[in-house]
Amino acid sequence: MVSEFLASEFLASQSLGAVVLLPLAAAALCVLAPRAERSVGLVGVLVSAGLSIPIVAAVSSGQTLQLVLGGFDAPLGIHLRADGLSVVFLVLTHAVGVVVSGYAAASATTPRGLWALWLGCLAGLNAVFVSGDLFNTYVGLELVGLTAVALVALGGRSAWRPGLRYLFVAVLGSLLFLIGVGVIVSATGTLDIEQAAGVFAAEEDLAPAAVTALALITVGLCLKLALVPMHAWLVAAHAAAPSAVSPLLSGLVIKAALFVVLRCWLYLTGADLAGSSGATTLVWVLGGLGAAAVIGGSVMALRQTALKPLVAYSTVAQVGYWFLAFPLLLDPDAAEGAFAGIVALALGHGVAKVGLFLAAGYLKDTFGTDEIEALRGAGHHHPLVVMSIGLVGVGLIGLPISLGFTGKWQVATAAVEAGQWWILAVLVAGTLLAAGYLVRVIAPLLMEEFLGHETPPETRNFRAPTGLAVLTLGVLTIVTGFGGVWINELLEVNAPW
Repeated sequence: MVSEFLASEFLASQSLGAVVLLPLAAAALCVLAPRAERSVGLVGVLVSAGLSIPIVAAVSSGQTLQLVLGGFDAPLGIHLRADGLSVVFLVLTHAVGVVVSGYAAASATTPRGLWALWLGCLAGLNAVFVSGDLFNTYVGLELVGLTAVALVALGGRSAWRPGLRYLFVAVLGSLLFLIGVGVIVSATGTLDIEQAAGVFAAEEDLAPAAVTALALITVGLCLKLALVPMHAWLVAAHAAAPSAVSPLLSGLVIKAALFVVLRCWLYLTGADLAGSSGATTLVWVLGGLGAAAVIGGSVMALRQTALKPLVAYSTVAQVGYWFLAFPLLLDPDAAEGAFAGIVALALGHGVAKVGLFLAAGYLKDTFGTDEIEALRGAGHHHPLVVMSIGLVGVGLIGLPISLGFTGKWQVATAAVEAGQWWILAVLVAGTLLAAGYLVRVIAPLLMEEFLGHETPPETRNFRAPTGLAVLTLGVLTIVTGFGGVWINELLEVNAPW
């Protein structure tokens, strides 16, 4: 009875609007009542997570949800929609968001103002995932980007320059995205994604406009995603952000841009561009940049001496995996597997990278530094945190019983079907390099301390519940590996083929 109520279309469709508006209201309340921001913020995140449950339940039963705001149909009205792709990213956002919020609520180093900005960011993420039109997708991306920049700036003076660079990149990316949207509107006469897709499918002479729009949108979003060579801003911003912010930036914020890229390529125009030379050239450029990111980002991670920059370069490498598979999306025999692999890699990265950034922040807050050599022997005093790093490492390397392994296997299988053996070579090389830089992190933590190195007494104990939040993400990295079948079934709801 309860499951039927949660899966009811009315409750689920109404939750589409509430999951966007409630975090915004909670953010405003945090500004009006700063003394209660921690309690209000934590409750707001939990309620938002609760509102996502009916959406997940309904879509899991095979429904594609839709809510028409104000009673006005597209193209004039605002449509909110949720399908399988929307739901998997909503689940990631709220699962990770709840754990990080618990860490922030328990941490003594959480800066003031974080909760209002984080709730605004959460509202933007939810808006991106359930928007049915390109304009409100743009509004959601802007909300995510601006709040993310402000969250970076909470790191203090040292974070202002990286935050400003992040702002310039975000604005430029948004400008290119908006120009691409303008091309789509001029060609189709609508902002609604489903309506525009129908126009592109019916009129073959619009293919050049579709490719032009995709190129503009993809470049703009790749700036936000930090795809090589547009990645320099990410390392500085993620490393300089507060301990509770870096996980959100890496695990969730860049996923909004990836979601829109996938939505535009596969649901808006991609299925109709398989024979387009322009689209083919674009996906091969993206595949080449993805390969460069996997190898280059991993090599740079190996060269780092501080933990947070190493984790940030690891994110650059992980972004490369998503685009490495893009040449397969226009191959009818390999597209479905490549799409599922990209999504699995993104979800696995979201959980594991949040756990690794939380562990890095925990150690930095505890020892006052994130220099790897200065953390030598930390595992003797904080074994559960170091064990958590090992668990999330399983996901980032892509070992069995993790979504990272599931995603790499699906991409590898699709590459074999398409005869693209070079993708397999990059996957293997990236996996070995990831093992190398993660061993570089873990090995010093497990070794004996330097002679004469005195660890402050307050660092010798496991600090719950912040340490438990780190451990939770480590466990989730392994547990989510058993959800591959469920994710594939969800992606079949309103699949683009």
